[in-house]
Parts: sequence; C-alpha cells; structure tokens
Amino acid sequence: MIVDDQTANLQVLATVLEFAGYSNVNCLSDSREILPTFQSFRPDLILLDLHMPHVDGMAAMDQLATVIPEDDYLPILILTGDSSSGAKEKALSHGAHDFLSKPLNRTEVQLRVKNLLETRHLHLQLKAQNASLEQQVRERTELAEELAITNVKLRDAQAHLIHSEKMAGLGQLVAGIAHEINNPLAFVINNIFIVQETLEKLAAETGDLPPAVSAKVGKMQARVTGAYSGATRVKELVTKLRTFSRLDEGTVKTINIHESIESVLLFLQHKMEGRIEVERQYGEVEMLSCLAGELNQVLMNIIANAIDAIAGPGRIRIATGQQNSHFVIRIRDTGKGIPEEIRNRIFDPFFTTKPVGQGTGLGLAISYGIMEAHHGSLEFTTQTGEGTEFVLKIPTSMGARA
Repeated sequence: MIVDDQTANLQVLATVLEFAGYSNVNCLSDSREILPTFQSFRPDLILLDLHMPHVDGMAAMDQLATVIPEDDYLPILILTGDSSSGAKEKALSHGAHDFLSKPLNRTEVQLRVKNLLETRHLHLQLKAQNASLEQQVRERTELAEELAITNVKLRDAQAHLIHSEKMAGLGQLVAGIAHEINNPLAFVINNIFIVQETLEKLAAETGDLPPAVSAKVGKMQARVTGAYSGATRVKELVTKLRTFSRLDEGTVKTINIHESIESVLLFLQHKMEGRIEVERQYGEVEMLSCLAGELNQVLMNIIANAIDAIAGPGRIRIATGQQNSHFVIRIRDTGKGIPEEIRNRIFDPFFTTKPVGQGTGLGLAISYGIMEAHHGSLEFTTQTGEGTEFVLKIPTSMGARA
C-alpha cells in the first residue's frame, strides 16, 4: 500500500513496483482513509509519505499501531524529503522501518522494497513454525497429562487388585479355619451336653451319696458346665469369623451392620485388649444394603488405623445412625491426629507414615474407592494431639440397586 498526497509520486512508485514484478499495489492519496483501507486491503508493506495534509506520516503510524498486532512484522517505508537525523529518529520512534529520500531513485526503491518484503516473508515463516511448535508442545503436554492420568488409574487399579486379592485370601483363610473348627466343635459340644445329662441322671439315680463322692460329682458338673460355656464361646467366635470372611464382594446384600462391626472388632481384639476401650453408640437401624465383604475391608482398615494411632491407653467410639438418605458410620479415636502437612495425601495410593514393612499405603486408598463404588463418601476430621474421626456415608438406596 502506497500513501502519498502527490498523485504523480503514486503513479511513479506504482509503475516502478509493477515493473519489478509486484502485483496488487494499492495507491492512496488521502491519508484519512489509511485505517479503513488497511483493514480491507491487509498489505505486506506500506510506503508512507511523511508530510501530508489532514493526517501526517507520524499520526498515520500511530493509528496503524493500534491495529497491527504486536507479534506481527509489517514494514513501513517512509518517503520524505527531510533527511535530517531528527526527522528519522522521530519516525523510527513512531514505528518506521526504513527510509527513501526524495527525489526517489528507481533502483533504490526496488532494493529497499525487496529487502523489507523478504524480511516479512522470513518473519511469517518463523511465526508459522513457532505456531506449529506451540501446537506440538500443547499436544505433547495433553498427551503427557493423559498418560499421567492413565498412570494414576493403573496405580489405583493395581492397588485395588493387590488389596482385594489380599483381603480375599484372608477371607478364604478365615472361612477355611472357621469351617475346620466348626465340625469338631459341634462334636465336642454335643458330647459335653451328653456328659452333662449323664451326670445329672447319675446324681439322681444314686440317691444320697457320701459327702466326698457328692463333692466330686458336683465338681465334675461344674467343670462340664464351664467346658460347655467355653465351647459355646468358641462357637460364637467361629460365627463372627464367618461373618467377617464374607466372600460376596461384588454383590449388594442386606446385612446386620452391627454384627459386621463386632466381627471386625473381634478380629482386632488382640491389638486392643487391656489398652483401648471401645465405646459403642449404635442407632436403632441396623440392617444395611451394601457390598458386604468390601465394607468389611473399609471397617477393618479404619479401625486398625485408629488402633495404631493410639500409642498408649485410649478410646475408640463407633456410632451408627441414619441421616437423611444415608446410613452413617462414625469411627473416632483419641490418638495423635493426622499432621496438617499430610492431610491432603492420606487417600493417595502407596502413601504411608508407617515404618517399612508395617504399612503398604493402600488401606485408605482402597477404602476411598470402595466408598465411591457404594456411591457414598469417606471423610475425616482431625486435630493434632486430640484424635481423628472418619465418617462413612452409604446411600440407603443401595438396596434398590441390588
């Protein structure tokens, strides 16, 4: 685009450029039309007279600066009869790139135009390459983010698989032990019952026995009664072990949640005995539809962590109840609490504060995933030095999906 208030200059410049092989030359004699013409024509080079009526070259460059992007190289070649250094410095400060002194020399015009257009062409090439590189960087960044997300999912899946296999193996072991104990235990209980009846009949049939014999029979009856009571306790233990070892993780079933909690407490009793008191605050509602085996895993993980958090004597409070459309289980300990700097990491797979060999960092991560599978939630509140409370919320609508 050529802007000059002298029509003769416009004709000469257009002829010189066309003779040099340039096409699509737009000549403009009224500098007031620079902006609208620029918007529609979009030139690759502007030849601009410095001294014009209405809008001079300096003001025209100021106007063009508002529409030319900062990252664009659009050369402006100034046409001027003023060859003073002050005029050139002022033009450069307003955005000029080169100068042509009047009267114009054809060869000089062609060379300067050629150099400026080649520079613009190189700039456009570099800009296109930069845009291509930026696009490649974006694509690779997106790919890296997708890979990172996939890696996290794989780690979560691996953690869930490891823990599920571990708990399934434990459940099968416990179920097998319970089964092996149950058969001979039934035999023992039956025989103790027979011995009890026999002793009672013997005492009734022999009538008055010497005091020494009567005392011995009484002791035998007391011992047999004690043996029967002990065997019955073992039977209850076997029943609770079988409750804990539910192997129906993938099936929604309606269970007595309080029995499940008691079975977990029984399993962990050896870690609490004589040191930790368990406070129960069970609500009236006790039947819950859930993934029974997996919920046992969650209870086991959280209660075991609560026990480990209590260094000496302490208390664990377990409360249940219904809150709106959810069944809520609260497990609170009087342990040391969770340090603030790791609270946002406790559900991360493989993160653990326990010594090597004592913790895998999977328990809470798996528990969180199991609660998500229930369409519920697992939350916690904690205070350093005063303990932690975990809150399990399970929708009561789980039964409708069974």
